[in-house]
Amino acid sequence: MDGEPKTLEEMNLRERFNMLETVAGALENAADEAEDLGDVRFATNSKCVAGMIRGIRSDLAERDLLPAELLLKQGVMLLHLYSMRSDRSPVRH
Repeated sequence: MDGEPKTLEEMNLRERFNMLETVAGALENAADEAEDLGDVRFATNSKCVAGMIRGIRSDLAERDLLPAELLLKQGVMLLHLYSMRSDRSPVRH
């Protein structure tokens, strides 16, 4: 990571896109692993949040970034909860 952390509002369009894509990709990787472990509910939830994150990317140039921020928070929380499980390997990025 370069420099100081930024809010979504402080990021340029490319940085916002990359942030959303990173979280969506990590959610999909966690979902794949959860499916392998038989946790269909977590896999489905993670895939849905990843899909919503990818769907909102077209609105990143707008000044109202609250929906993107909320989806990112939800995605990061899902990843955190998944990382706390004892029956899984580390999340792949």
